[in-house]
Amino acid sequence: MNLQLRKEFQKRRLKGTIVAFHDRGQGALERKAEEFLEITYPSADVIDLLWATRPGQSRPVVLIGERGIGKSHLMAFLYHTLKNPELTRNWLNQWAKRLQKPELQTIPIRSGLEVVAESLHRQNYKTLWDLLFHRHPKGEYYRGRWEAMGTPVPSAELVQQMLQETPMALILDEFQTWYESLPQTKKAPYQSWAFNFIQILSEIAQQFPEHLLLVVSVRSSHSEAYQQIHRVNPFLIDFKSLQAKKDRPRLLLHRLFQNRLQIPSTEIYNQIKTHLHEYFRLFQIPEDEQET
Repeated sequence: MNLQLRKEFQKRRLKGTIVAFHDRGQGALERKAEEFLEITYPSADVIDLLWATRPGQSRPVVLIGERGIGKSHLMAFLYHTLKNPELTRNWLNQWAKRLQKPELQTIPIRSGLEVVAESLHRQNYKTLWDLLFHRHPKGEYYRGRWEAMGTPVPSAELVQQMLQETPMALILDEFQTWYESLPQTKKAPYQSWAFNFIQILSEIAQQFPEHLLLVVSVRSSHSEAYQQIHRVNPFLIDFKSLQAKKDRPRLLLHRLFQNRLQIPSTEIYNQIKTHLHEYFRLFQIPEDEQET
């Protein structure tokens, strides 16, 4: 059928489909936006993420699920979307025609944000405000103001002022892994500080969506890392919907092959019909159940 495997899977060492933000210059955030959009299928979860982060939406977004189900891919997709809204618009228009789903063309795309994506399990930052101050254009100025205050955690008012000056999208992958690895002692209660600061960020994202878009991933909704975000009624993406399960084989095939969607269903059926009919015969599947 002339299936064309993507180049990244043609090397001598077999590579998996799991996405990492950074991978020796080949990570999801390091690739060109066009390349990353090309390997992304518009699954139900992808579309939900676009709707959840549209302009004016006032809820933090939480991706929940164990490793390997696609959280990092969705977050990297959002990173490229926010940085390249016009490319994403073209991507949606193309898929609307391919799948005959004109509603994809109506999805509003957010723009005008300073986009920061960090995989926290790499332990580059011991506190979330270190990340914020380091990556915000005026972060060092506001770090100085906070240090002058002498408080253990930057205040909500200070953070809001900083984000009002330059609005941000903060995309935090592996948030639970990072949170649970933090020390908690009397002298350095890092978990308590993180617990307090994620509440501050969640409330700002809820009350001032034009200043902050907050997106995090966790493994479990029962974790302490998730609890403070849960208080502000976040938008949840858990990969468990019926449509998400139907999409999974499609997105995997699209991830592996350049031209899978261009192969007609009739051609596929002609290749598998002998095997299929033998399957029906051996398992004695009634004719009225075979289509299902």
